[in-house]
Amino acid sequence: MVMPRSVQVAPAERPPAPRWHGGWLPAGDLALDDERDATVSFDRRGRCRLTLALDRPATAADVAALEEAADVLPNLYLFDLDDTADYPERHAEAFGLAGPLAPDAFNQSAEVELLAPPGGQPLPRHLGRFAVPAVPPGPGAVDSPQPSTSPSATLPNRGPGTAGAPRVERAPLQFQRPPLQVRGAPLQFERALLGVGRRVVAATRVSASGLCALALGVTLGVFVVVFTAATWTAHARFGTYGFDVGIYDQGTWLLSRARAPFVTVRGLDLLGQHAAYIMVLVAPLYRVWADPRLLLLLQVLFLALPAVVLYRLGGRHLGHPAAGLAVAVAYLAYPGVQWAISWQFHPEAIAAGLLALAVAAADQRRHGRMALWLALAALCGGELGLVVAGFGLLLVAGGRRAVGWRTAGAGLAWFLLATYLLAPLHAGRVTRLFETDYGIAGTGPRALLASLASIAGHALQTGLANDGLFYLLLVFLPLLGLPLLAPRWLLPVAPPLLLNLAAVQPEHHQLRFHYLATAAPLLAAGTVAGLAVVRSARRQWLAPLLVLLVVVAGFTSWRYGPAPWAREPVAIPAGPTDQVRREALALVADGAPVSAQYNLVPHLGHRVEVYEFPNPFRAVNWGLDGDEHPPAALDRLRFVVVQRDLLGEQDRELLDRLQTDPAWRTLLDRQEVVVLERRGAGR
Repeated sequence: MVMPRSVQVAPAERPPAPRWHGGWLPAGDLALDDERDATVSFDRRGRCRLTLALDRPATAADVAALEEAADVLPNLYLFDLDDTADYPERHAEAFGLAGPLAPDAFNQSAEVELLAPPGGQPLPRHLGRFAVPAVPPGPGAVDSPQPSTSPSATLPNRGPGTAGAPRVERAPLQFQRPPLQVRGAPLQFERALLGVGRRVVAATRVSASGLCALALGVTLGVFVVVFTAATWTAHARFGTYGFDVGIYDQGTWLLSRARAPFVTVRGLDLLGQHAAYIMVLVAPLYRVWADPRLLLLLQVLFLALPAVVLYRLGGRHLGHPAAGLAVAVAYLAYPGVQWAISWQFHPEAIAAGLLALAVAAADQRRHGRMALWLALAALCGGELGLVVAGFGLLLVAGGRRAVGWRTAGAGLAWFLLATYLLAPLHAGRVTRLFETDYGIAGTGPRALLASLASIAGHALQTGLANDGLFYLLLVFLPLLGLPLLAPRWLLPVAPPLLLNLAAVQPEHHQLRFHYLATAAPLLAAGTVAGLAVVRSARRQWLAPLLVLLVVVAGFTSWRYGPAPWAREPVAIPAGPTDQVRREALALVADGAPVSAQYNLVPHLGHRVEVYEFPNPFRAVNWGLDGDEHPPAALDRLRFVVVQRDLLGEQDRELLDRLQTDPAWRTLLDRQEVVVLERRGAGR
């Protein structure tokens, strides 16, 4: 807007210039060990940098300290630092922002910097299990005016470009499209592969389909055994936590005993948080075997199940079972699938298998069976209703307008019903959990509608930022971007991907969590559709693409996945305190109310009251905003089981007070593991 010349802005009315002229604003110090303190800083976008400044050349011990810090840095919360209560306001003022960033906006990506005189031990390019990037030597100090552009595991310099795809013709499930103009078909490569296949068939006297089925069975068997062993081992070595294994373990145990599933670990009814009604169907299995390992096993099985569907789908639409085998292997190697298995337990993993079964039923035009699988998938959480709605739009785009619109409407209705009626009904009040996750002001469908533009804007902003681009790259790269050749298949995938990008918490658009569980099988089905596009255009390209698909999927699994064969596998080693922890657990009476360390809660969940310490002494990450524990809960508490060296300062002070309180007696205090029992309780 152009002002008239007569209007002058007084100097006092001009916005003040930012007082900070550097690229990174220090927030606080982080103690690496007894000898080293590093500085945590954030740039104007909230990116995090950990800087260790030395007045001497760096040693191997300095680098080792930074390596250990890099393992916790990606999960560092702003308020984990001391004296940062007003930091968002200071940050906004320093950088001249319109308003303070939300606390969760800080540390969406992280990097490490070592400032030391030359001649010492250099930093590796990446540090820790999450490959946190190191700032290269040279310009780039904490107060540098230019933010770092070093590559990152979560924030690369560049993202993939997305080209528009040609228009698609109608087909039952979008497995056909007009020919693409491709030149130079690799006929010799295809003929060589066929020749190898014929020789293998002749040598084994087993048909090609039999060999492919056998290969699929072996691959699935290895996958299930390896990941079941990995998750069970993690649980045995106290690598599962109250959030979320403990939550679903206690809730499912309560349901199996026909009790109200109020989960004291979380402070909410199990069905009042994510409307995971599927756990009601899982509960009878807990009558046979009540153990968190059952949940971990179900997670592996349901995330492996889509491989069978993809094998059959690929063989049907790509002309050979070997093609289906290649897609199934690529799916099992998909990093998002493997991370969903490795990161605790979530009902979305069950939905993955059910969605794959719905794809198979829809492909065979068995709409009744499709509706059943989609309904069961929707019971895994309220937000699954949006995936079902997208599935319905996929059917509409494929020409099945009546069944498609009914499916889309049912999915949207379930999302609204579960989010705004059933969840608050079980919680006994308005929860605002969905609104909080996506920064929605107000509650109810009207507030959601009013916020759609801002949610879409946030998703777009995140998607165009480096971390969002890298996230999208890791979504599509393992599948060679083939789903983009069949864009209609992106309709059921769009809701989880857009919600991941729009979420306030950065974990939603990071690979190492479970947020791709429901998208993965649909993306893999879209890969079959994309390969069918290629087959209809230039059939000779199909074989090289299938080989490349397996190679790239294997590489991304090795480079970015958590599997035992990955470059940086997620494996919980046996610890020196494991035996003491088991002894401590054995001291806790069955059914007695207990407050325990977060990694001990999943081993104590089969009781009405189990809390993550310091609950119920102090409400921390419990219930809804403003919730406090009733005094009766503290009066009923009988045991406390914690590990002192895993506690924060405030919690250690609480533990010390309890140990000196005559109302409590110490049953065990060895190797930092402490068990307290209230005197006279339960007698």
